[in-house]
Amino acid sequence: MFSFTQAALDAYISQFFFPFVRIMALMAVVPVLGNRAIPARVKVALAVLITVAAAPMLPESYSTLVDSYQGYITIGREILIGVAMGMTVRLIFAAIEMGGEIAGLQMGLSFAGYIDPSSGSNNTAVSSYFGIMAVLLFLSINGHLLLISGVVNSFQHIPIGFGGDMAGISKTIAQMGAKIFSVALSISLPIIVTLLVVNLGLGIMSRIAPQLNVFAVGFPISLTAGLCAVLFLLPYLERPLRILLEQSTSMLGRF
Repeated sequence: MFSFTQAALDAYISQFFFPFVRIMALMAVVPVLGNRAIPARVKVALAVLITVAAAPMLPESYSTLVDSYQGYITIGREILIGVAMGMTVRLIFAAIEMGGEIAGLQMGLSFAGYIDPSSGSNNTAVSSYFGIMAVLLFLSINGHLLLISGVVNSFQHIPIGFGGDMAGISKTIAQMGAKIFSVALSISLPIIVTLLVVNLGLGIMSRIAPQLNVFAVGFPISLTAGLCAVLFLLPYLERPLRILLEQSTSMLGRF
C-alpha cells in the first residue's frame, strides 16, 4: 500500500502548481490563446495539460510550500515572468493594429469605429483587418506552438524560485515597446503618403475651381485611394510581419 508524507505531497503539488502559474499568466495576455472569445475554463484546462505534459522535462522541483510566505512570493514572481513573456508578443500585435488604426484615421474612417468584442477597445475596420491578418500570419508560422515551446524552455533559463535577470527582461519589454511606434508608422506610411498626395491634389482643385465642394468630393476619393493603397500594400507586408512575429516568439526561449 502506498503512503505519502505531508512533505512529499507538498513537493508534488509545488512541482505542478508553480509552473502552472507561469503558463496561465502567459496565456492570460498573449494573443490568440488569450483572446476573450476563448472561455476561461478552456484556458485553464489547456494550461493544466501543458503543465502536466511539461512537468517531467522541467528542472528539479522547487521545494517550497505553496501556502507559505515564500510560496506567495514565488507565485507573484511567476505571474510577473509569465505576463512579461506574453507582453513581448502582444506588443507586436499592438503595433500592427496601431498601423491599421493610423491608416484608417487618415482615410476618414474614424466615424466607422466599433467596439471589438475580443479586446474591448474601439477599433476601425482597417485596424481590425490588420489584426486578423496578424493572427493568420501568427498561426501560419505555428506561433501558438512556438509560444508553448518558449514557455516550457523558459524554465531552463529561469527556474522556479529564481528571479532571473529581471533587468534584462524589463529591457527586452522596453525594446519591444519602442518598436510599436516604428512598426506602426512603417506599416501606415505608404497609405499616409498616398492620401497626402490625394489631399494635395484636392487642394489644387479647390483653388482652380472654387465652386467645387471639396468636402463632398474629397471623402469618397480619399477612401477609394486609401483602400487601393491597402490592397497594393498587403503583398509586401507579409514577409516583414512574418519575420517580426518570428522574432517576438523566439525571444520567449531567451528569457
